[in-house]
Amino acid sequence: MPTGAATPATRAAPTFDRPPVSHDDYPAEALRAGQQGLVEVRLAVDARGKVTGCTILRSSGAPSLDATTCTLLQARAGFTPARDAAGRAVADTYDQKIAWRIAGGEARDPRLDAAAQAWVDCLMAEAGRQAGAADSADAVADRVLAACPQGERGLLAAMAVVAPEGAPPPVQLPAGLRAAIRDSVRRRVVQLRAGTP
Repeated sequence: MPTGAATPATRAAPTFDRPPVSHDDYPAEALRAGQQGLVEVRLAVDARGKVTGCTILRSSGAPSLDATTCTLLQARAGFTPARDAAGRAVADTYDQKIAWRIAGGEARDPRLDAAAQAWVDCLMAEAGRQAGAADSADAVADRVLAACPQGERGLLAAMAVVAPEGAPPPVQLPAGLRAAIRDSVRRRVVQLRAGTP
């Protein structure tokens, strides 16, 4: 709710019927580092029910989890607008908690860690080689991913080895995980171009 505004007669209510954040959205750097946590945010909701801002009320302790929470909620969450006593749509706030947990908790298989690290090492080395290219950071990120297919295949193989008995082997990474890794590569290219080590 905007500062100094009266409490609406009817508060903004979420229109999503399932959480707008899933395990597929897990930030690659947090996954690699084994970071988990609970993020509590306050969303600013305008009179149309659109999220216009996100404030971290309680951090998970992992900046990438906090930032991803706000980014995804701002992009995906929708609300029935709040109403004042006269029935007019008004701005409001909505508090939301998102728990980020790595499947399997703390006892991750070291083969997954080794495979993920090998892929990340390839990606970061390739990002360093290609960061000076004249095209967009997005285009470079796509080329970097294409240059390290063995790392992705290695991670898939490790996932198949540690999968529960009887589970079919994965044929591709979850789309959200691959997108998060691509985004990490793109951000690294931007950092390298800006001279950030």
